[in-house]
Amino acid sequence: MTAALDPVGAAFAAVQARLQTFFLPAKWDFHIVADPMSADEFKAIVRKTPLLALGWRQFNPTDQKVGRRFQGNLGLRLTIVVKHPLDAGKRFMGDARGPGLFPAMSGAIALLNGFTKPDLGTFSVTACAQAYAEGYSDANMAIATLDLASTIVVGDVTGDYAAAPDFLSMLSTFEPWPSGQAVDGPYDVRPT
Repeated sequence: MTAALDPVGAAFAAVQARLQTFFLPAKWDFHIVADPMSADEFKAIVRKTPLLALGWRQFNPTDQKVGRRFQGNLGLRLTIVVKHPLDAGKRFMGDARGPGLFPAMSGAIALLNGFTKPDLGTFSVTACAQAYAEGYSDANMAIATLDLASTIVVGDVTGDYAAAPDFLSMLSTFEPWPSGQAVDGPYDVRPT
C-alpha cells in the first residue's frame, strides 16, 4: 500500500521497520495497539517483554489550504515496556540480563526523531514520559511512552486511487463473520 492511499498504515510500517533495525525482533516483541489501551489490552501484550507497542493517536488537519489533498498532522504513540525479574532497580538502567527503560527510550528517540520517509515527511518526538498501566501492578516492570508526529497528506492528485480500484471497495466487500466461525472468535477479514 502506498502512502498516498494509506498514509497511516504506511507510517506504521515505516516506524516499525526503523525501530526493528536496533530493537531486534528476536529480542523485542512488537504490537500494533489501540491508544489508549484498556487494562485488558495491556495485560494481553505484556506476556512477553521487552516490547514495543505502536498506537495511532490522531490525524488532525492542518490549517493550510491544500486543495484536493487532505494534509494533516499524524500522531502516533510508542509504548516501551521492560522488565527485570531479578532486580527491580535495573529495570530503569538495564544490565547484561535485560534492557533498561532509560537506554531503550533514548534509543527510540535517536532512531525516530528526524527520521524522514518519502511521502510521509519527517517524524519528530513531541513528548516522552514514564507511564503506568492502571489496575496492573508488577514491581519489575517499567513503562515509557513516546509521542511521534509527522505531517502527511491523503489525496488522489497522482491518480493512485484509480490505479488501485480494490482499495476503496475493501471497505464494504468483506465478510464480517465467515460462516461456521463464532462471532467473538478470531477471523481474517478478506476482500471478496
